[in-house]
Amino acid sequence: MSATEIAEIKCARWQQASDAALKEAGKSLADAASAPKSVGWKVAIARTRRTTVAAPYRWIATPLQRGHPAAVRGDLSPRTLPSAD
Repeated sequence: MSATEIAEIKCARWQQASDAALKEAGKSLADAASAPKSVGWKVAIARTRRTTVAAPYRWIATPLQRGHPAAVRGDLSPRTLPSAD
């Protein structure tokens, strides 16, 4: 399998996970365009994409209109997770 084919498979997986997460949240890409960058549902979808299909931060940031990929990485870092206490 070529690198191009592998990339296409990964992209399809990421897109499928993205569509499923948006549908589960009852949101659309149009909602992503109009909502603030760090609204809770966007962070939840980003976390789901990252943990379930290991999507790159830049791939998560763009469709959700989250801004710079580093901002996504910061939102998903362990230090930003809610405390269990």
